[in-house]
Amino acid sequence: MTAALEISGLVKTYQSLFGKPRVALDKLDMVVERGEIHGFLGPNGSGKSTALKTLLGLLRPDAGHMSILGETVPRALPRVAPRVGAIVEAPAFFGNFSGYKTLSILAKAGGVPKDRIGIVLDQVGLASRAEDEIKSYSLGMRQRLAVASALLKDPELLILDEPNNGLDPAGIREMRDLLREQAERGMTIVISSHILAEIQQICDSVTIISRGRRVGAGPVAQVLAANDQGTYRVRVDNHREAAHILSEAGAQVTLAADHIIVHDLADPAWISRALGVNDFWVRELSPVAQLEDAFLNLTGGGPRRGQLRPVDNSEWPADPLPVPQGDVIEQGHAS
Repeated sequence: MTAALEISGLVKTYQSLFGKPRVALDKLDMVVERGEIHGFLGPNGSGKSTALKTLLGLLRPDAGHMSILGETVPRALPRVAPRVGAIVEAPAFFGNFSGYKTLSILAKAGGVPKDRIGIVLDQVGLASRAEDEIKSYSLGMRQRLAVASALLKDPELLILDEPNNGLDPAGIREMRDLLREQAERGMTIVISSHILAEIQQICDSVTIISRGRRVGAGPVAQVLAANDQGTYRVRVDNHREAAHILSEAGAQVTLAADHIIVHDLADPAWISRALGVNDFWVRELSPVAQLEDAFLNLTGGGPRRGQLRPVDNSEWPADPLPVPQGDVIEQGHAS
């Protein structure tokens, strides 16, 4: 079976004001298999929106090959577009229209049965506000309406750029459940987001880009394993005092409500030894794989002295740098 989405060697450049070309996409590769939820990640300005706009025919590529649902695009976009739903960047609606009227216009233009309007409004939690003017909607409600518009065609491929923008924690959970439900029905979903913890929870696989290049890709578990940053969860009685001991010994420590997170540690046995000599019994010592750590490492945000950055092969300083004393940081606070 062909992939739901495939990009190979995609290049896109812009001319600057001074005539020098700026490379937005530099031979970008990306594959999304059918039926999976795929996270598309990168720093601001890395080329995510440019890639999605180019894929959907909103920008003209300079080179490369793209396919959606087995059809080469942009040539086959008229055939494949009815099978794709998408939000790219901030949605824009007429404020004097109601949510229902907006979706009615979109449904009529796309040849979508009218009964789909009520279905998607209910799915995104807007059924009770369907007749209200959009100018009365909050940012989160407008985002829900945008997702409803993307779901209107009941697409095979759903592409969402920052779908959780403006949503509160309860709304984010509802969106997560909705997307999982659609994936279980066989829909392929691509999510571009900066909320890495949410991507880690919901996605089967990821593509990570920086400066228009792919710097990491694969199943989430595989990407995490390949970029282990030595982060460990520690549970111990009197964890505040234990955190202080580890900090005094030079560890970088985050203090949570009932446990400690130790960062950038090569040898976890060091924790047991450091606490053991102070008569602390370690009840839990387990690795914590965080997509944020992998993201920072792959995009050049996680420096390691003397090693090449995967983004551009520039090297972090190999000379020893002053090593600061360990810090205890409480989650949400710096002490």
